[in-house]
Amino acid sequence: MLKNSNNSGITLIALIITIIVMLILVAVTVNTAVNSGLFGHAKNATQGWKSEEEKESNIGNDNYINDTVNQYTGEQNGDSMTTDRSFLKVGDYIDYTPDTAENYMGFETSNDEGIPQDTTLKWRVMNINDNGSVDIISDSPTATVVYIRGTLGFNNGVLLLNNLCKSQYSNSTLGVTARSIDLEDIEPKFNSTGIAARNAYSNSDSNTQYGQTQTYSGNSSYSPDIYDHVGKTTAEESKDYYTTPTTATYTQKGTLEVQQTYYHFDNTPDNYFDNATFHELIFNTGTSYWLASRFAECHSSIANFGLRNVSNATLTGSGFLPSAIYTEGGGNHRVRPVVSLGSNIKISTDGGTADAPRTISL
Repeated sequence: MLKNSNNSGITLIALIITIIVMLILVAVTVNTAVNSGLFGHAKNATQGWKSEEEKESNIGNDNYINDTVNQYTGEQNGDSMTTDRSFLKVGDYIDYTPDTAENYMGFETSNDEGIPQDTTLKWRVMNINDNGSVDIISDSPTATVVYIRGTLGFNNGVLLLNNLCKSQYSNSTLGVTARSIDLEDIEPKFNSTGIAARNAYSNSDSNTQYGQTQTYSGNSSYSPDIYDHVGKTTAEESKDYYTTPTTATYTQKGTLEVQQTYYHFDNTPDNYFDNATFHELIFNTGTSYWLASRFAECHSSIANFGLRNVSNATLTGSGFLPSAIYTEGGGNHRVRPVVSLGSNIKISTDGGTADAPRTISL
């Protein structure tokens, strides 16, 4: 009987020890799982599966496609550089630097050193185009005054102004070419009030209204060479007909028909434009500058041919050549370059002020 009692005691003790060891193993296992983040990984795996399921159900959705494209093109909301233009405003300052350039020798100057590049210019958004390009303009005209005069000035003025800007204010790295501001940059911004004022303008001496024509004959029928080759629209009057400066002057036509394209806005009213910042940008420089656009003005006995300019706040022009060929005139004004940034050029979403301009890059 004693032997059987000892065997039962040993069996009970072994059972107790086994239970204790198992409890210890369970505790160690649970502690390891908690410390290793096993439960967190399982939760994350469940959430990840749900997220991927949602993504799969959104494939084909426009927002999903746009977000995916932006993820790989660097155009997500919050990125500092983007080709998106929705945040841009007319008047925003842009950190643009043209290539270093030598003096331009195409114009008459008071010395033989030519016209220097103005390295002090700041640049502002003038126009945001539907194709994604952005036109920027110097916030003020250049420091140097350019003298343009006579028949050769009328024939070559547009070409020379654009050539000067191209040679001194382009940027080869960005692949952009500068040009001069012209009337085509301004007229499309007229509202109905501005258009009506332009169309109603007439020469006080002949009462020839804008867009009307007048015929001159005999000694009053001399015409500058370029007038034979281009049309009379704003686009044509801003066109570079010559590829290099011409030496051709004028010819007598016998009968000369001239269309009145000249008009004058004294202290150009801001209510001619819907965008007040654009008006300020164009007419608030406090000085005068050339527009690379020609004009023809119909007087009672002669026509007058010249080049347009903005003088302080006045949209006007300088007469170069009367159709009777007596004294040739001219003008002294500054230059205002324009640069078109391509739709591929990225612009920062930050900045936009004179002190903190928006940066640009490819």
